[in-house]
Amino acid sequence: MRSRWGTKFAGWALAGLLLAGGQAGLGLGALPVSAEELNPATAVAVQTADVNAAALPNGQGKKVLFDNTHAQTAGAADWVIDGAFSDFANGLKAVGFTVDDLQRTAPYTFGEQAVTYDKLKNYDVFVIAEANIPFKVSEQQALLEYVQHGGGVYFIADHYNADRNKNRWDSSEVFNGYRRGAWENPAKGMSTEEAASPAMQNVASSDWLADNFGIRFRYNALGDINASDVVASNQTFGITAGVSSVAVHAGSTLAILDPNKAKGLVYVPTSAPAWANAVDSGVYNGGGRAEGPFAAISKVGLGKAAFIGDSSPVEDATPKYLREDNGKSKTTYDGFKEVNDSTFLVQTVEWLANKESYSSLNQVSGLVLDTPTALLPMEVPANSTEPKPEPWAAPDAGYKWYDPTTFKPGSYGAATKVPDAKPVYAFVKQKQLPSAQEFQIRLTADNLNPGQTVTDLKIGIYLAGGDQIARFKNADGTWSDYGYSPSVSLTANASGHAAKDWTVQLKPNSTGSASLRLKQGSNNVSTETVTIANVPAEPLPADHPPVPAATSVASARQVADGTVVTVEGVITSEPGVFGGQAFYLQDESAGVYVYQNITGYHVGDRVSVSASKTTYNGEVELENPVFFEKKGTSELPAWSIQPVLSETNQGQRVTLQNLSIQNFVTAAPAGSFEFDAVAKDGGSTHVRVDGRTGVNAADFQAKYPSGSWIHVSGVSSAYKSGYQLKLLSADQVQLSDTAAPVTTVTSDGQTGAGVYNRGPVSITFAATDEGSGVARTEYRVNGGAWTEASGALTLRAEGTHIVDYRSIDQAGNIEATQTLTVGIDTEGPQVALTGSATFYQTDAALPAVSIKDIGSGAKQVSYTFDGKKITSLTDITPYKVALGSHTLAVTAVDGVGNSTTNSFALKNAIDVDHLDELVTLGQTEQWITKPSEVTTLQAKVTLVQNAKNKAERVIYLAAFGAEVAAQTGKSIKPAFSALVVVDLASISKQM
Repeated sequence: MRSRWGTKFAGWALAGLLLAGGQAGLGLGALPVSAEELNPATAVAVQTADVNAAALPNGQGKKVLFDNTHAQTAGAADWVIDGAFSDFANGLKAVGFTVDDLQRTAPYTFGEQAVTYDKLKNYDVFVIAEANIPFKVSEQQALLEYVQHGGGVYFIADHYNADRNKNRWDSSEVFNGYRRGAWENPAKGMSTEEAASPAMQNVASSDWLADNFGIRFRYNALGDINASDVVASNQTFGITAGVSSVAVHAGSTLAILDPNKAKGLVYVPTSAPAWANAVDSGVYNGGGRAEGPFAAISKVGLGKAAFIGDSSPVEDATPKYLREDNGKSKTTYDGFKEVNDSTFLVQTVEWLANKESYSSLNQVSGLVLDTPTALLPMEVPANSTEPKPEPWAAPDAGYKWYDPTTFKPGSYGAATKVPDAKPVYAFVKQKQLPSAQEFQIRLTADNLNPGQTVTDLKIGIYLAGGDQIARFKNADGTWSDYGYSPSVSLTANASGHAAKDWTVQLKPNSTGSASLRLKQGSNNVSTETVTIANVPAEPLPADHPPVPAATSVASARQVADGTVVTVEGVITSEPGVFGGQAFYLQDESAGVYVYQNITGYHVGDRVSVSASKTTYNGEVELENPVFFEKKGTSELPAWSIQPVLSETNQGQRVTLQNLSIQNFVTAAPAGSFEFDAVAKDGGSTHVRVDGRTGVNAADFQAKYPSGSWIHVSGVSSAYKSGYQLKLLSADQVQLSDTAAPVTTVTSDGQTGAGVYNRGPVSITFAATDEGSGVARTEYRVNGGAWTEASGALTLRAEGTHIVDYRSIDQAGNIEATQTLTVGIDTEGPQVALTGSATFYQTDAALPAVSIKDIGSGAKQVSYTFDGKKITSLTDITPYKVALGSHTLAVTAVDGVGNSTTNSFALKNAIDVDHLDELVTLGQTEQWITKPSEVTTLQAKVTLVQNAKNKAERVIYLAAFGAEVAAQTGKSIKPAFSALVVVDLASISKQM
């Protein structure tokens, strides 16, 4: 069933969907069919068939009967061969079938056995579409007898809870033989009057379909899908030849229970969506082949059966009757023209009509039998439950599904017919009628009731005096005699309009004034004057009923629901991407959704539409067009940049900018998905991407993962209490932000290489981004880990700091790393001796001092020695300084003014080990004038240094001193002698 039908009644208190199955039937196998009839070869030898047999024979010489006795016109259904199944009927006629329908004889009560073997036996195929009145046991017996004798039955069902007449029985339940949750009582929940009605007599619960055909309709409810898993034609007896897909618009699947009897033909895809109004999970086994076939066949006795879980592929857009419950018009859809629906349906009937004597599928050579469908634990008929109370909504006041006398006038079976309306006739013709060429005249009839027929109409053209001068072309190309045209009948469409075109030729040399007259039977209806001249024939304009003058789309949106308006605009969405042949239309003032089923139109077509304004799920729409005309083609309206979706732009092409993709979810129909587009201020717009647009969900999410920032264009659409953007193609999405943020820094100190600060430095980061906005700023110090900035960065540690920083925006764009150098120098230089604090009289200088500064560096150094300033350590000569303790103070100042003063306690010393150096010093300073004396003194020092004990060393020291004394004034100057005296005294104390 078409999803639009379901969503029109989204407020239904929908009934549930648990599975049933596995109970014994009614024991209908004991029918008057002999073994020889079941197997003409013999009752013992089984005749086999070949699945690769020749192509299916057409319908020449064969007859198809359509059931119209079990509420096939209840609710919005109109499954009759001269109504919304007319395309199917005509498709069968096109391949040679004769088509009839089975009707009840009025008046009726539904207590009659409408289906009997005698009524069926002369037909090759019996089509039962959505039976909503349960079969009586006797009718089930008749159907089985018909099949066992070679007949074919086509069971066309729908999703669970598609209860057209609100009697609690769905067609799948009628076909299966039991009501879900009512195994113990088929009339469970019904009023006393309902249960006692003739329609419910001789109705018993059974697993009839499963027991006899090896198959059962499941009580699932799948959404909008193209069932494209089609079994190869060499495994389907040719039924699926040329079929790659069959449409599903809210339907059910079947369970294969006995593969020797039943086989699947077409399956829904894996992960098929549930119908939006399903009362339970809607999908039982995850879709795919595990869900069971959407379409299947069965072989029983000499006959056959076929099954399909939705009427949507069969219906067309030409309903005949008004609704029986409320008298309103119906809307049906062109499902028969979708994908390969027509091919599949017609070929299924051809197979059903093809007589084959094998009685089981396991007798067919080369046929691979199916695996039984895995059932849920609750799919035992006696254990089934009703998920929600039924019916899904209360019947209209006064309507009783079991009593045709309550049916509204204009509906099928109504006891009271709608009084015929008085037609309003008009001629459509050119201003002057051609005297020498064939031309056309149209008769229109308006103000009729839908389906009303006026008969015995004819026209004629005559001169003054009554001479008839016109003849009319017949369907076979021949011409009538001059005079009135052959009589015709006109039947009104759903809009109460009908028309007839005649091709006319006038007698030669006719000219001047004449009269054009319409007659019904012998009565003159109207006459008008026409002029005949030698002018060329002109084509007639397209036929349509009277329509209002064109108005702007903006004005049309403001009229009351139910008002017919005429608008002209450009088609902005490809018809069909949102179901049926619907599309969005926009003019200079506004946009609107046009819900219709006429094919042949495309994006960019400029069209004039006359249709009824309505509001559906919050969206302003035009529906049920009474006139449709293509005016040409036009450029599409420019995308309008909008801050939000609203009533002011609903139906228009709009662009929303700088939004973040969040919350991807799958949606129906198959392949569809949705997401939220969130602005920087937190405002959110829901975006819907219908699978029929061709946008692939996986590819889209790979290119635009959650968190991507985009500009997105589409059609502004209202949905219930909110708005959503409908994407039309993948190229209407672009990344909105490809530029990285820009970060600036401020500092309360100095920055740069070689620049230092005497205290901590705080750095503040500020980033800007013109697109999606800044997500974060981060930094790292001296190559460490990246840290998100959450306030000022304060650097305190001594030394040079390399600070890298960057910002990332909401779209993930990363700024190129920037670098800042910050020097911190809060301490004075480090001043230290590099060696011992004891220095010797013989040393060349005082001990060295180390001055280090890891920051700005030492820029100034000053010294004092024993409290006196010196310019350098070299200013002090150790032998000139008295032996003993001394103080050296060193002050160092760095580049930013930090200073350090360290004082070092030094000791000037002399010892035995340095006597040789003392002699060398005397020689260097030329205090010893003779080299020979140097040799003498060094020899005596050697004796001192090598003395074996203190006594010996005292003796040798005395000898050394004596030598110095003896040579003073001679080869030794007094200055050296004075130094030696002091030194020997010091050494003596050390001993």
